Amino acid sequence: MPGRPNHVQRGLRAAAVLPLFDSVFGVALTLLAFSVPDDVMGGMDALNLALAIGVYLLSGLAVVLFWFKLRRQIEIARQLLLSQACLGLLSLLVIVLLPKMVQLVVLHGNGSGDLRNWTPAQIVNTVFLGALLLQDGICLGFSWSLLGHTPVRNGDRAQIRLALRVQLAGFLALLSLGVLELGLTSFNNEFVLIVPVILLLEEWLVARCLARL
Repeated sequence: MPGRPNHVQRGLRAAAVLPLFDSVFGVALTLLAFSVPDDVMGGMDALNLALAIGVYLLSGLAVVLFWFKLRRQIEIARQLLLSQACLGLLSLLVIVLLPKMVQLVVLHGNGSGDLRNWTPAQIVNTVFLGALLLQDGICLGFSWSLLGHTPVRNGDRAQIRLALRVQLAGFLALLSLGVLELGLTSFNNEFVLIVPVILLLEEWLVARCLARL
């Protein structure tokens, strides 16, 4: 009499989800370029104009890095459980809002503010940083879910653990930016210039750790 088959976790195939995932991130990246406010750009001096363009370019880099990070995790998962699919959907919802948030940062983010002085600049900067922190937290939660995910190949689990430690350090670094944003009047939209550096450093450390396996 044949033995009882082993329990297998079933869910959405990663190959079926990735086209939608890639499309939404591509649309967000395109909207980021089209969200540059023409009237503001025309009224800026050279320095502020260069800063505004830099904000858009660096935010676009952050979108690409988030796409690369989460896409890699979806490929490792091979099949998405309901909880993982919900994390992916939440990620898409956050990323499509990012172009509008970047526009608000360029329009209103160049100003001071702290916990006792909630100016428009402080509000838009905090909301934008919160969106970036949420997106990074989604990536961290997705990585955590892969540790006990049955379809993941055994050879990938050591890579997941290494990447998870680096991602946790990156998440804490972004959280530190949030504390600085809320606590210091001299630290406002400068975080936009720092976030892509943290994400790039995170990916570099992941690649370096994986190369040593």
